[in-house]
Amino acid sequence: MGFAQERESASSLEEVVVTARKREESLVEVPMNIAAVGEQEIVARNLFKKEDIYRTVAGAANPRGELILRGLSGGNESMPGTTSAWTDDIPFDSSDLFDVARVEVLRGPQGTLYGSNAIGGTVRVVTNKPELNAFSAFGATAVEQEDNRPGTSKRVYAGVNLPISDTMAARVIGSFGNREGKILNTNTGKNGEETDRFLRAQLMFQPSEDWNINLTYINDKEDSSGYDYADRSQPGYYYEAILTENPAATYGYDVELSFPGCANETDERPACRTGKSVSGHDPKFAVWESLDPWEEEEYEVFSLRVEKNNLLPFADFVYAGSVQEYAYGSLDNWSRNDANDLFRTWIINDDGYDRFSHEMRLQSNTDGQLQWTLGAFYDEKDWKSTPNGQWQYHASDNRSRAIAEYLWGYYWGLGDPTQIGLDLYGDATKNYNYSQYRYNTRETAFFGEVGYTFDLGGRDLELTAGVRNYSLKDNIHTEVSGIWIGPEAQETITKDGEDGNRFKFSASYMPTDSLSVYALYAEGYRPGGNNGPNSPNDCAADPNIGGYVDRYESDQIDNYEIGIKGLAFDRRFQFSSAIYHIDWTGVQASVYMPSCGFSYTANAASAESEGLEFESTTQLTDGLQLLVNAAYTDARMTSDVPTLGAESGDSMTMVPKYNYYIALDQRLSLWDREASVRLDYAGYGEYKSHFNTQDEDISPAYEVVNLSGSLDFSEKVRLGFYIDNLLNEEIIEYKRSRYRGDWALGDQYHYYGPERTYSLRMDVDFW
Repeated sequence: MGFAQERESASSLEEVVVTARKREESLVEVPMNIAAVGEQEIVARNLFKKEDIYRTVAGAANPRGELILRGLSGGNESMPGTTSAWTDDIPFDSSDLFDVARVEVLRGPQGTLYGSNAIGGTVRVVTNKPELNAFSAFGATAVEQEDNRPGTSKRVYAGVNLPISDTMAARVIGSFGNREGKILNTNTGKNGEETDRFLRAQLMFQPSEDWNINLTYINDKEDSSGYDYADRSQPGYYYEAILTENPAATYGYDVELSFPGCANETDERPACRTGKSVSGHDPKFAVWESLDPWEEEEYEVFSLRVEKNNLLPFADFVYAGSVQEYAYGSLDNWSRNDANDLFRTWIINDDGYDRFSHEMRLQSNTDGQLQWTLGAFYDEKDWKSTPNGQWQYHASDNRSRAIAEYLWGYYWGLGDPTQIGLDLYGDATKNYNYSQYRYNTRETAFFGEVGYTFDLGGRDLELTAGVRNYSLKDNIHTEVSGIWIGPEAQETITKDGEDGNRFKFSASYMPTDSLSVYALYAEGYRPGGNNGPNSPNDCAADPNIGGYVDRYESDQIDNYEIGIKGLAFDRRFQFSSAIYHIDWTGVQASVYMPSCGFSYTANAASAESEGLEFESTTQLTDGLQLLVNAAYTDARMTSDVPTLGAESGDSMTMVPKYNYYIALDQRLSLWDREASVRLDYAGYGEYKSHFNTQDEDISPAYEVVNLSGSLDFSEKVRLGFYIDNLLNEEIIEYKRSRYRGDWALGDQYHYYGPERTYSLRMDVDFW
């Protein structure tokens, strides 16, 4: 079925089943702190993307859409890659939540069972599978109106479950969403839009009780244009080029620079510039930019999962493999950063990869005292081989060429970009190129986990140990050339790698079948990689160049954790709580070089994180539930890192000290029909985007109230209404100043969360 769930009043909570250890277990049994959001909760909260869940998970940070757990950010980068994502046993980051059974957030390092990049945790999306015994057709549609966002956002879902025979069934779902952008470019008069399309088709074959074969196809495509941040800088002035005709000049003009002041000292950049304005648009949600960017990305995934129970008398067999093709293209506007908006210059990106993943494992198939898993994993990415990885262009009219020659050649001493384009590429509009001839990365691993449960007179003690032996290889050949590089192209040719082991040990004591206390030690890693033997010539004098290295190594995570979880008060109270301490060494951090605009990665730091996480659900009455999630996180640097502007003792970036989520959900009968009302209250602490903090880097704390309700209009139709951010609080999800100095044209970017938003949703079971 689609949305339809039995929603009868209950006096006790149902047991939550998860697959965090790659086998089905109750949440209470697993010795780690897990957040699980099921299908009923997803629909009740009108969640479209899994990223919508993150800020309500205890201890989670989410500055720019990527999940950061337990304070493991590590630098000035808002997307540090410290959590991994899996969908139905393959390493694929799927966001769409339609027809999803549950989302599991596994906190803490998952290096033994899930491999690289899972140092903070792992997110698992578990989809609904084809059903053999019933045909069903279902769908949903939603419309949304947000304050200060033009137009009405729309989303449509459809799905069908089709039994083909007694042993075969198919399940196909699709979705389409569209909304206009919120940030207006006052220069071009455009605010852009976002469109996403998603298709998942599954074919399941069960020739016998012991066999389950599932073939899945996924197509996930997103297109966007316009800006997702507002510019709140107050430059005081801007650059302007004064051109005088001169037939003897290279491009027919002599150039001088002037620096007009803003009409008012307090004018923000969009108001300071003489651009177009749109009546009725809140000036807070604006930029002034020479060009509008766009971005296109598409995933195409084929996956196969084969499960054979009782392959051996004592073991089940599972294989999960995938072939993934990813394509990416974008236009990045660099007119401001590289040309002070005196002329237009932009970069076109063209990239993508083919990815191949395979995992095979044997697992114990009895409920005995000994439980074990043995497996092998292989993951390879072949990035696109292309001379068109990046091209930087500049405007080709003679006025722009004259300004570019003056600014980049005379003023900055880099040379005439038009002549450089002719000399290097035979194209006067190009000035920089990144070519990718070979970019291959591979991870091979063997892993195992074994646990033994001691029966202590009706009280169980489980001891578990796990290990992962991994090998990382990379084979890279790239080349950069052009105005930022110097007279000679720079090649990067590397063939390198590393090997290692990561371990996990846990002890779990269950005095009853509904209560457990556990202690856990776990390790994790992010793969090392290569910057290349040389940085761009234009970066040679940058103050942060001193930390540049050819190769950086995997970082090291040691997580110590004690937790308690269970059900109490006649199963009316379900809770999970953990306290942890993490030591993090060899921290990978992206080091930005402001003088040239390039970055490199280095094992730049050491850090530690400590915190407390708590999540609970309470059945207050037969129809009233209370959810409470809360966490405190204290993540700090333990070393000085001048290239990051960090000192020992500094709080980690991107991570609030606290977050909480409280919800009251009342089930009731209205006009003899099932209905519900839900009130949410969430809080999120302040956090900074950079070390060497400026006021413009601190995203303030906020609280938000949401109200929603639903009515089962019939057995087949459910109507829902939602008012998010009911009190219309200002939410700044991410805030940064790009430049550390006092340069008047420095960026001050604000990424705003949604204002008050009204949504209507209808879910239908057609059959």
